[in-house]
Amino acid sequence: MSRHAAPWILASLVLMAVLVVLGLRIGSFATDYAFIGRTLLHYNPQEPTQLALVELRLPRIVMALLAGAGLALSGYLMQAMVNNSLADPYLLGTASGASLGAILCFSLLTNLTVAGIYLPPLAALAGALLTTLLVVALGSQRGQLIPGQLLLSGVAISSLTAALGGLLSFLSSSEGQLRTVVFWAMGSFERAGWDVLPYPAGAVAVALVLLVFLQKDLNVLLLGEERAQTLGVHVARTRWILVVMAAALTGCVVALCGPVGFVGLMVPHLTRWLLGVTGRANLLFCALLGADFLLGCDLLARLLYPPAGLPVGLITALFGVPFFVYLLRKKRVAL
Repeated sequence: MSRHAAPWILASLVLMAVLVVLGLRIGSFATDYAFIGRTLLHYNPQEPTQLALVELRLPRIVMALLAGAGLALSGYLMQAMVNNSLADPYLLGTASGASLGAILCFSLLTNLTVAGIYLPPLAALAGALLTTLLVVALGSQRGQLIPGQLLLSGVAISSLTAALGGLLSFLSSSEGQLRTVVFWAMGSFERAGWDVLPYPAGAVAVALVLLVFLQKDLNVLLLGEERAQTLGVHVARTRWILVVMAAALTGCVVALCGPVGFVGLMVPHLTRWLLGVTGRANLLFCALLGADFLLGCDLLARLLYPPAGLPVGLITALFGVPFFVYLLRKKRVAL
């Protein structure tokens, strides 16, 4: 890790610690620092307040951290894969495909857990992967990705999958299923629990480990496909790996939290702005920054509409839309 990156990594970890403590304090009942410390050190499940803190607030915080890290890494991978700074899991249809897969589970299945396996993340992963592959196929000509065509294909496929998801919600025969889908579609961490956290945690951990070996290839891909091939990068194989990893990260997050937009667009930009385009610590810092950002958005959502909080997807959109407009207006960003 370079000397330039180390202070930013440390700052992100300190910010994360502060946000976690604030997240444990903010909620439907008041807590103080002494109570939080006592609960974490001497947890007593027989005490209702401690039980709520450990079983409700803490999983929600961990989910926000994992979701932010996963979406940020997914956006970083996609921007490197297509060498376009406007790419993210939502613009390329990955998130909408994951949403459709999850909606299929919520709308058509009465039992979401089979043999101890929670099915929505698997369905979301399949939907994300299939949609991304379709967008890549439509956005390619003679084996080469055309950035503008790719983004327009993503917008079209996203609209199609969103329409299919809306149709499934409309045809849902159960009022409970419809309520679940509608609330989930706004983006929130209300479904967080220790039983489902291994899915996003596993996806983020595997992605970080694999990306240690792909860091150089990612940096070379930013130079363009032809230069990357000249420098010895197996572009097709690398892109396949990136597609699968981005789909896995997005699918696990969307299945549990719903569509939470713009994290994968903004955080990679901030990462490259602070650490440079080819920094060795970019991926780690991107994951930490994404975790901090989404946890901060969740805290803001709870402060604006206590105690339950606004859907976190609304808060990220408030930040993301102006940022997206800013990118479009920059002369060097072209479709």
